[in-house]
Amino acid sequence: MKLGMRVMRLDDGMVGTVEEVILPGAEAPEKRIVYHDRGERRMAAKSEHWVSAEPAPVPLRAEEKFLIALYADKALRAYERNEPLKFWEAPKLSDEPYDSDLVLAVLSYLSRRELRPPDSVD
Repeated sequence: MKLGMRVMRLDDGMVGTVEEVILPGAEAPEKRIVYHDRGERRMAAKSEHWVSAEPAPVPLRAEEKFLIALYADKALRAYERNEPLKFWEAPKLSDEPYDSDLVLAVLSYLSRRELRPPDSVD
């Protein structure tokens, strides 16, 4: 469970969020699901079953993956060469990469990321 994650209760479709709550007698905050029911803020029981209510990320197209990799490459070049990072200028797909290994690593990561199952709430 991630803080701020929107979740939905399987029994009735109630929507809640994951928050840090300090329970009476506890030393540290604990992640719990909190929702609003008839104007009152309530904390869900641990025995309730909740699922993620956030939409699953859509797969990226090849051009989008390459553009993200070129942005990372552009940032690396700016920092290593002590140049200003002109983030408002989009890199062109025809640009020669500064560090081709970084571009390949980012492309590989983005491809693997799409194959992972979504995070579980329980």
